[in-house]
Amino acid sequence: MTTLFATAFAKPILVLHLLMTSPVPAISEHPANNATFAASAYVTKANKIRVSIDKPNREPMTISLRPVGQQHVVFTEHVNRKTTKATLLLNVDQLADGAYELELKTSSGQLVKQIDLHTPAKVASVQRQLTLE
Repeated sequence: MTTLFATAFAKPILVLHLLMTSPVPAISEHPANNATFAASAYVTKANKIRVSIDKPNREPMTISLRPVGQQHVVFTEHVNRKTTKATLLLNVDQLADGAYELELKTSSGQLVKQIDLHTPAKVASVQRQLTLE
């Protein structure tokens, strides 16, 4: 009876002791990112698209701009494999207002960003005249 009693309590205590003394792998707060490059794009006040890329894997990249839902490309730029960081400034003054897709593509993946182009509204200027008498 005492052997059965000692065995019933000894096994859980031994397992608990092993769990407490075994190294526990650290949980990463930042999960692994599978993207092979990073990019950002925005439209400036001067109606130009600024594109910044960072591609540490040294692959050639193609950047293209086309209206959403169409295959017709209005702009294409190739970035060679030796360039790891680049900033492009695309002049889009001649493009019609609307939604466009900016596609950044390498052999290992692609990133598509949607950009809305619109002509800035002209603000009417107010002129006031002050007369002192």
